[in-house]
Formats: sequence, C-alpha cells, structure tokens
Amino acid sequence: MADGDREALAELYDRHAAALFRHAVALARSSADAEDLVQGVFVKVAGMGVRLLGMRSAGAYMHGMLRMAFLDGERHRGVAAEDPLGRVEPEASAGIAEADRLALETALGRLPAEQREAVVLHVVHGMTFREIAAMARTSQWTTASRYRLGMDRLRGMLGTQR
Repeated sequence: MADGDREALAELYDRHAAALFRHAVALARSSADAEDLVQGVFVKVAGMGVRLLGMRSAGAYMHGMLRMAFLDGERHRGVAAEDPLGRVEPEASAGIAEADRLALETALGRLPAEQREAVVLHVVHGMTFREIAAMARTSQWTTASRYRLGMDRLRGMLGTQR
C-alpha cells in the first residue's frame, strides 16, 4: 500500500470508525462482534485503494459494507441461541437514569434487527431516512416504516406516550 493510500485510509478511519462501531453494536448487540465487523470493513477498504476515494459518500458506502457483512455473518451462522442485549452508548444516554438506560437497552434488544437499525441510525447517529435507505438498499418509505414500527414497539415496551 502506498503512503498516500495509508494516509487516506487513516483519514477515513478517523472520520468514520466511531459511527461504524456504533452502527455495528446496534446490529450485532456485542462489542466484540462489532469490532470484528468494523475491522472487516476497513480490511476491505484497504484493499480497494483509490477506488473508494472516488465515491460520492465513502461513509454511506462503508455503512452499507458493514450491514452486508453483518447479514452475511447471520446467514452463515444462523440465528444465535443467545440474544445479548444491545448497548446504548454513553453519549447517547447522557442525562438518563441508569435504570431507564437499562430498560431502553433491553427494549432495543427485543426489536427486530431492521427496526433497531432504523431507530439507532436515525436517533443516535442523526442519519436521514434517505441515507439509511441508501445504506440498507431499501426505499425511504420502508426505512420510515421500520423506524415508526420500532418506535411504537419501544413506546409499548417502555410504557411511554407520544
């Protein structure tokens, strides 16, 4: 790998690794699995070289790579017997009592993966439905529906009103 490619990869890592990790945790519900997913994305990115730099939105492309890697892993290993809870990142839960944070983590962990992904990417990462839809290769309407259904389920589980 040329020095320029290494610098570009380091810049991509600095710019996108934290968001990719939070996305991976939302999908995998395990920090260790999330780290593996993010590492896999950056290994693939390193192999792509300058091709990635010519893309309009390298970040969205990497989020899509991460999602596809997660789905491929799920297909290969099947549904796991153990269902660990998702983690709500500390910065996303600032000002929330510990008991409420744990209840939110439990409720997020009970959502179907597509709904959890839409909720976390929209609420925690501030991604638009258009961005999430492009990354997930679905329509904006499907993404918005997944978000709405996920939020409705969370409200039901947590006993909150709109």
